[in-house]
Amino acid sequence: MTETTTQPSGAPPPRSVDRPVAPDPVVADPTAPAAYRLDRLGAALTTGEALLVMIAVASLVAVIRDDGTGVRVLGMVSLGAAGVSLFVACIAAVVVAMTSATGASPRGRFKTWAFGGALAFAAPALLIVLLTLLQVGIAWRGALLSIPTTLFALWTFRRMQRNRKPPWRLVVAAFAWGLFVAAYFAQMVEGILHVVITAELMPGTAAIVSHAAAAAVPEELGKGAGVLVVVLLAWRRVDGMLGGIVIGACVGIGFQFAESMSYMTGDFGAVLYQHWYRQVTGLLVSHATYTGIIGAGIGLAMQFRDWRRRAVCVGSGFAVAIAAHLIWDIFAMGRLYWESDNSTLQLFVVQPLNLIVLKGPAFAILLFLIVIALRQETRSLHRQLRGEACDPRGAITRTEVPVLVNPSLRLRMRLQALLRGDRPAYTRMKRLHSAQLDLAFARWRRHRGDPPPPGTEDTLRQRIRDLRTEAPPVPPAAGQR
Repeated sequence: MTETTTQPSGAPPPRSVDRPVAPDPVVADPTAPAAYRLDRLGAALTTGEALLVMIAVASLVAVIRDDGTGVRVLGMVSLGAAGVSLFVACIAAVVVAMTSATGASPRGRFKTWAFGGALAFAAPALLIVLLTLLQVGIAWRGALLSIPTTLFALWTFRRMQRNRKPPWRLVVAAFAWGLFVAAYFAQMVEGILHVVITAELMPGTAAIVSHAAAAAVPEELGKGAGVLVVVLLAWRRVDGMLGGIVIGACVGIGFQFAESMSYMTGDFGAVLYQHWYRQVTGLLVSHATYTGIIGAGIGLAMQFRDWRRRAVCVGSGFAVAIAAHLIWDIFAMGRLYWESDNSTLQLFVVQPLNLIVLKGPAFAILLFLIVIALRQETRSLHRQLRGEACDPRGAITRTEVPVLVNPSLRLRMRLQALLRGDRPAYTRMKRLHSAQLDLAFARWRRHRGDPPPPGTEDTLRQRIRDLRTEAPPVPPAAGQR
């Protein structure tokens, strides 16, 4: 008796042995419209340009008001970078229109749009990166302390997608948006708003609420725009509400890192305190929570085709995140929280208690959304796997369905192969499970009305069959144990 290493001990051989011969797979056509979504790319570029317009307006206000030399110089530099970007964007729009008029292929138009967008954002991107790196260099001690906690947070949220984890390059892209773009946007827009409020309002309740809103709204807009851009550009790798939560949390972690650096420029004692406050006790319950809620709304909106439902989902995510952020800022800026004269008690008891009471409800909402998203994804995945197992062309057997919907069982099977010292079997099994889950997610996306490029499912089926044939037979003695 022989059986592949991907089957549990004693399981029957794959059903493909008594199925009719499958037709030749259809290779995905790279010129197909489904492979190059110009509407998604256009929406992403429009979102970026909207942020630049808001930065330009804030910079213009800073130059006109002249509330300080440093603010005015930064406003002039930002205004120049935004002006160059908008000028290049106009030229790129003309080139795109000419390319479309000549009847270019979807692939050609997509490349033209992408290249024009890259040129339009080159100048502000260079400015943002340089200023952020300068700030990180000034707070280098805090940056070194914060790297391990930041990596842990990114790893934690990435692990939440138990069935199909996002590639690390996508996680890094989301983190980079929070670190560079969202942080710079908040610094410019929020900074100008704080200056105006301080100059125009007397200290009091109105000023506290205004300052809190000036912090919460621009920060959530900048981070939420990043979630939207990443989801639009990486739509094949973001699967529903859970994927949006993970992307949003990664954007929030990047913003948290940049914000922490702005507070870690003092002596080493102050750096340690800020690290404990922002990178340990408050790491997962602050910006990662707020932007994760925004990501949940954006990810859920992707599952609907009705624009009204999409608007409700996205708007609800932003509203809850801004409200949670606003509540914390009002209490923090008004010093409406518990304090203790005992530094040890303040550091290890009172401060965490403030976070639990004021930020705990938002974190509980995020955890609730994660549970709902996991259940929804698992049910949809089970339904698609069963559909594939019943399809005569399917590349998944009925006995594999319980394994594929159970992350712990998949991991256990791979570890058993690794403990036997069979590293090739571990690698093949991991690739096989990944291909089978990719097939299930492709079917799920097609049933939601957002089909992948033509031939994607057939290509994945052929890949699964190839991985099965690569697996060498297990010796009879091993198969009988």
